[in-house]
Amino acid sequence: MRTTLYLARHCDVANPRGVLYGHLPNFGLSTKGKLQAEAQGSFLAKTRARAMYVSPLQRAQETARIISSHFDDIPTETTDELVEARFGHYLQGARLRDVRWQRPLWLLHKAWPGLLPLDESIRDMAARTNAPLARLRRDFPREGGICIGHGDPIQAFWNEARGMGRFLHLECAKGGILQLDYDDEDLVTIKYHSPECLQDIAAT
Repeated sequence: MRTTLYLARHCDVANPRGVLYGHLPNFGLSTKGKLQAEAQGSFLAKTRARAMYVSPLQRAQETARIISSHFDDIPTETTDELVEARFGHYLQGARLRDVRWQRPLWLLHKAWPGLLPLDESIRDMAARTNAPLARLRRDFPREGGICIGHGDPIQAFWNEARGMGRFLHLECAKGGILQLDYDDEDLVTIKYHSPECLQDIAAT
């Protein structure tokens, strides 16, 4: 039984000060991000997706609203399982160029994710990201659905699926989508759709 799910990263964020926004409120989509979300919606509306789970953070919620506007009706549920990485609480508010000095525990996080009490392991992030995906497989076999989350948890899921190590090297850009094809419960293929690819598809 083949079921296809879509794990999307939220789109580009309005961030004029260039800070790490983590779990902070009031970081919505930029103009670029809204166009990316329109492209995601145009692509996803052509799939068999029947439901959508989304992170509670504003940038993900705005992405979900734009995507859902491309559907006649798609039930959408917010879940903390798709929220940004726990370590984002520690990093938020700092500019990327200042992280080494203002948030020195970042170096330990990069070397060994999950070692610090305020951190999560790659396995833990992957497991919580997989939970709503598993519900979609259960509830909508052969049809599937959509999850909208954040960079580190999505990459953690991707790392675990590919049997990679403990380092996170982000490959899913803001506005990108992982297409996940399952035979029953077995993940058999992962295809990455970049935001540029999605915009090209939407333009045709």
